[in-house]
Amino acid sequence: MTKDQIHSKLSTVLRRVAAGHRMEDVSESMGCTKETLKEALLALADKIDADFGESRAVLAIDGAARGNPGPAGAGAALLDNQGNTMAEVGRFLGKATNNEAEYQALMLGLNLALERGFSRLSINTDSELLANQLNGSYRVKEPRLKKLFSEAHQLLGRFEKWEIRAVPREQNRLADRLANLAIDKEAGEGGKK
Repeated sequence: MTKDQIHSKLSTVLRRVAAGHRMEDVSESMGCTKETLKEALLALADKIDADFGESRAVLAIDGAARGNPGPAGAGAALLDNQGNTMAEVGRFLGKATNNEAEYQALMLGLNLALERGFSRLSINTDSELLANQLNGSYRVKEPRLKKLFSEAHQLLGRFEKWEIRAVPREQNRLADRLANLAIDKEAGEGGKK
């Protein structure tokens, strides 16, 4: 597909969406899936943000627990729109469940983004539960998670704009590595005491 054909298709999509057509109808008329269309529009939005100097970053997060509950760690990395690492952090959490570690990783990353002055975030997690709870698709039933959910929403309220999506685990390796390194470091130091 040529550059002119791509521009023509994107122009058609944007005009149809702006006219109030449903995404399902637009994607079907364009011969693609709704997810493919969504990814293309997100990529376009990222380009527009970058071209107009918007303060936006990708936040990759992951929590890990060895046992459920067990020794746990949280990892977070701030990436630019090209996927380059701008900052990363990992923290040992003590004993926690995997879901608690996921929320702790989110809050660790949100604080990192706030410290770096970002007002807009695209958050990637390999936890479908976390993404769906924050998007409102799933209810939070576990009492300890309700508390973490509330704390996370307070932090998210400090951002101008945010979105969260569940990504495959292989696309979240950096955050996973940071969470596991935090556990490994603590286990190594614990063994020396």
